[in-house]
Amino acid sequence: MNTLATGLITGINAIHRGGYDLQGNTGADFFTGTDASDIKMNAALVSDPKRLQASAVAGSAGDNQVALALAAAGNDPQVALGGVTFNQHYGQTVTRLARSLSATKESTASQDLLMATLKRERESVSGVSIDEEMTDLVKYQKAFEASARLITTINEMLQEVVNLKR
Repeated sequence: MNTLATGLITGINAIHRGGYDLQGNTGADFFTGTDASDIKMNAALVSDPKRLQASAVAGSAGDNQVALALAAAGNDPQVALGGVTFNQHYGQTVTRLARSLSATKESTASQDLLMATLKRERESVSGVSIDEEMTDLVKYQKAFEASARLITTINEMLQEVVNLKR
């Protein structure tokens, strides 16, 4: 992005500086800034479009040669961009970003699937199964009942032994 922005700033400003505005002024930049983080259109041009240096000849109100050159700059190969045009570089950048986004989405989906699988695995190992817990409770209840009957039987037997001695 910085390469595109820097190339755009440099290329467009070079063309624009060579033109003349309606008052005959020249040398103003079309863009301010140095890269993608601070690129802006010159505030003086935004506030007063008459300052746009569209003419190749001073004092020629109908001349639009510089404006045409600015418009054509998108299709001119730029050395700063490795010999490709602004439009081509923009297309390449968009394609690269789209591929990166697609790869990121695929990676995110894969990570989500892995996380869900690991979560299910963890729950199967450490989770509580209500059926298993109920089965264990029934076993414990039966064991308690058997122990209670055994104690009752032993108690009755001891009572009989005590009663025999009397």
